[in-house]
Order: sequence, then C-alpha cells, then structure tokens
Amino acid sequence: MSPKRNPNRLRTKFGAYLVNLRIQNTGLSTSAASLRLGLRGRQQLDHYEIGRTVPSLLILIRLAELYKVPREEVIARAYWPQLILLPITALIEPDQLPDDLVEEIEKGLEESERRELTEFIESLLRRRLVLRQR
Repeated sequence: MSPKRNPNRLRTKFGAYLVNLRIQNTGLSTSAASLRLGLRGRQQLDHYEIGRTVPSLLILIRLAELYKVPREEVIARAYWPQLILLPITALIEPDQLPDDLVEEIEKGLEESERRELTEFIESLLRRRLVLRQR
C-alpha cells in the first residue's frame, strides 16, 4: 500500500521555503517577522509557513522585501507550479495526480512544454464546453 499523499504538499514546500528565508536571511523569530510585516499576529505567519494558507500578493511583496530576495522569486515560488496545476486540478482531483507528475512539474517545464501543455488543457476545456452545450 502506498503512503497517503499530502494534497497540500505544494503549499507545504512553499512554507518551508519561507521558514528558510526567514531564518537564513534575517534570523528573526516568527513574532518579530510578523510585527515587521504588519501582520495581526504570529499565527498568520505560522499559517503561511506550515502551508495552511498562501499569502496575498501584498504580503508576498512584503516578505520579499523583509527577507531581501527579489519579489519575482517569492511570487514565482508561491504560485509555481500551482499555476500550471490549476487547469489540471479543474479536471482531475488533486489527490489523483501521480506524485511523479507533480515532481516533474515542480522541476519546471521548458517553454515549448509549457505551450504544449497549455494548448492541450485548453483543447480539453473547449471540448468539455462543447459537450455541455449539447
């Protein structure tokens, strides 16, 4: 029997990334970082770091500034590969996605692969729309 896969694994990876940035780049506690970010309390940052929630775009920008990393890096880490997975999860339950597929997507796709995957997903969605209109 294979182990149960964590459906929030991608968010958990992003949370671990945030913890690593906080500790290595600032050495701040979650309380101190929360205060500097203007969060209501430590619990909100804890939720980001354990993967319970993903920060808003504004908070992602603040995190990048506090942790002294490019905004683009933090935003890309927060939303990639989830962005490419969103259309897939509209068709397939996230816990039904094979681990090896998720791992390959996490590694990143070449531009041509991204284009091909996007076109394929769009065609599936168009086909579904046509079937629903019948």
